[in-house]
Amino acid sequence: MKPIISRGSSAAAAALLALAAACSDAPDPVSPKLQAWNQPSPQTGELSGSGIIPDPEGGVITFTFDVTSDAAGVHGRFSAFDPRGNTLNGTSFTAFRSTSSFCATASNGAEFDAVGTFFDQGVTSTTAFTVKACDNGPALLGGDTFSIDILENGFHADGTVVGDIQKQ
Repeated sequence: MKPIISRGSSAAAAALLALAAACSDAPDPVSPKLQAWNQPSPQTGELSGSGIIPDPEGGVITFTFDVTSDAAGVHGRFSAFDPRGNTLNGTSFTAFRSTSSFCATASNGAEFDAVGTFFDQGVTSTTAFTVKACDNGPALLGGDTFSIDILENGFHADGTVVGDIQKQ
């Protein structure tokens, strides 16, 4: 009897070979060979800043952050508060984009998504939020911009920063 290999077996063998190639030893074991799966490489960079912007509900929002995206993932710190005692502190960072359409020149900015502890009008919750920021030059020249969107309650604030944003 002569062994017969069907097309289905050949396709399965080819798929296993592709899988083995994608999982082969890499110089950087933290990041898999994403190109084998036709996936874009993670965006890397750092966005940091501190300052104030106008609060649409009156007063100002004070913020400070330093978020990095690298081979280990997206990590950092974020904190914001207003004069009414409402606070938002980032506890995990879920995405980083190394440019931002929020900025007049997209390459001057970056964006990140995060989840954090939100204390709003006496109630503590966990919420998702997005920050967009633009580094438009040295702090003394002004012109840096900042935006925050809190998904839980639809809050949005943006404005020119009194302070400094730095993108690296």
